[in-house]
Amino acid sequence: ACRIIPIADYNKAIEIDSNYADAYYNRGNIRGLSGDKQRGITDLQKAAQLYQKQGSQAEAQKAFNLITKVKSL
Repeated sequence: ACRIIPIADYNKAIEIDSNYADAYYNRGNIRGLSGDKQRGITDLQKAAQLYQKQGSQAEAQKAFNLITKVKSL
């Protein structure tokens, strides 16, 4: 079963580790798809930047693709 993680949990994870790309990605996904487009895009851009810095180009591309999707909503 899929567990829904509240944004507050991602906020806390980012507070603990500001380089936690997955937390930015997931929070950006929730924000972007629930109508908070600008903050969602900001989170996804941060995730993409961190993924690139960490050498994970595939994950960065996933974030860029989601940015495009959120912008089109």
